[in-house]
Amino acid sequence: MRKLITLVFIIFCQIINCQFRNTLYDNHQLTASLRGGLDFPSYDNQTQFIDYKYNINLGASVDFYFNWIGLGVDFDYLRNTTKNTYPTENLYNGSAPLSIINLKENKVERYFLGIGPNFRYIINDNLSLAFKLKGGISNIKGGETSLVSNSYHLNYHNGYNEKNILTGKGQVELNWFFSEYVGLNVGGYYIQHFQAKDQINNNSVSGYIPFSESNNQYHINPSASEIRNNSLNHEIHSVGVFAGLTFRIPTGGSNPDYGLSVIAKDKETGLVLPDTFVELYKNGKRAYFARTNSQGVAFFKNIKPDNYEIKGSLYNIDLISNKAAKNEFVKNSTIKKEISTDPETFFVKGQVNICNSKNPLRDVTVVIRNNETDIYHEMKTDIDGKFYFKADKNSTYNIYGKKGNYFSQTETVTSQKVNRSNTLFLNLQVCMEETTCGKPINLKNIHYDLDKFFIREEAKAELNKLVQFMKDNPKINVELSSHTDSRASDDYNKTLSQNRANAAVDYLVSKGINKIRLKPIGYGETKLLNKCSNGVDCTEEQHQLNRRTEMKVICP
Repeated sequence: MRKLITLVFIIFCQIINCQFRNTLYDNHQLTASLRGGLDFPSYDNQTQFIDYKYNINLGASVDFYFNWIGLGVDFDYLRNTTKNTYPTENLYNGSAPLSIINLKENKVERYFLGIGPNFRYIINDNLSLAFKLKGGISNIKGGETSLVSNSYHLNYHNGYNEKNILTGKGQVELNWFFSEYVGLNVGGYYIQHFQAKDQINNNSVSGYIPFSESNNQYHINPSASEIRNNSLNHEIHSVGVFAGLTFRIPTGGSNPDYGLSVIAKDKETGLVLPDTFVELYKNGKRAYFARTNSQGVAFFKNIKPDNYEIKGSLYNIDLISNKAAKNEFVKNSTIKKEISTDPETFFVKGQVNICNSKNPLRDVTVVIRNNETDIYHEMKTDIDGKFYFKADKNSTYNIYGKKGNYFSQTETVTSQKVNRSNTLFLNLQVCMEETTCGKPINLKNIHYDLDKFFIREEAKAELNKLVQFMKDNPKINVELSSHTDSRASDDYNKTLSQNRANAAVDYLVSKGINKIRLKPIGYGETKLLNKCSNGVDCTEEQHQLNRRTEMKVICP
């Protein structure tokens, strides 16, 4: 038996690539667990027309670990339901039809108590995988089954009433602790009862009357009735799955406790940083991880003294790392370390919504361009339409989004003239409009020199965005229109706006868009957005509102 356990353990280790670590589990540890699930049985009692269905399993365990190896005690309650498979309709004895008078299908219950070794692989402080072997005894009771029609016992089995049956069990269990002392377990098992015996009543164990089938009728032959008088020594085995709770119980031992607390903050502003993801790396591999609480502190309890690199990230933006040396750890004490943001950068909090609403857009590809370095990078919005990136000091960024048939305005965020000593976060709102046919969408930043219609450099970024939109939506045709304010003559404004619309279309064609998909229209001053018509005194800002370039999807 010992050789078998050793062999199984070696195979288990090869499968999961065992690397036993002296972490939280250096200390002796006592755990107790409760579980419940489903049991799928197989009863090898060679009884005709009787089967056994799955039902519940309930169990409890107490395990004591010496680092990665331990000893445990299991108690299991397994219940199955008997199932009679003898036909119950269209039964005949000769030409006389039979009716079912009584069908009995009693549950069978198994009680197991076992003890044996446990082998545990530590994934991290909160997650572990255990392989458990148990040997012990079981009591099996119930399972009486019978089918009676008229005066005939068509089939029956007397069930079980056995005690102290030798039993073996193997179990794989994953434990995840969501707090210091309480966790969840999930796993599966195989259990086998050896030399089980059927119950003998009235000098018989089981029996049935054979039948033949003809034209969807079943004809019994009572004279050929088969009765088994002797109980068989047979096996009962089953597999099951389960889930439950595991409790870590303090043992009150004298093993020393080593702790580390890490505070994440911005030194420039003094802000603490909640929800920062903190990791401890040893020899290039992550050994522990945690998140900072509302005070910006992450706690690592009962860890092994060693040389660690402390890394942190907030919104997937890396912080400046720190180190903890092995000789800094003190028994039964907690050392304190700090990680911080880069004083040369800002954190930009972005939000993408549908224009003129508070509805967020998820899975938008956000394009970010540093105007100083001309470097682009992209990222996706989360389920709440949020995105985050790091901005350099004294820099300006243009940001727009890409998603299906949505068109994004280009927004700008700048860190120029922003005092880093009192500001860490810059906020940004980006809106996107769904391009339904016939709906005009204003293109921002499409400006022209006075009385000119050539495309300026700063306008190309906005038109490039329209290029990408049309490439992403190859079946869409677009009207590109230009508008002026009311100053100058109507004919002059009409001609100027048409030339500007033509110039915008020519630029799109130069970027690979088929001219057939584009329709340039110059509306001049015919579609003013306010009251600033001829002869009305308006401010420059009011006139600027009317000087615009728009796009709209052409309705089929």
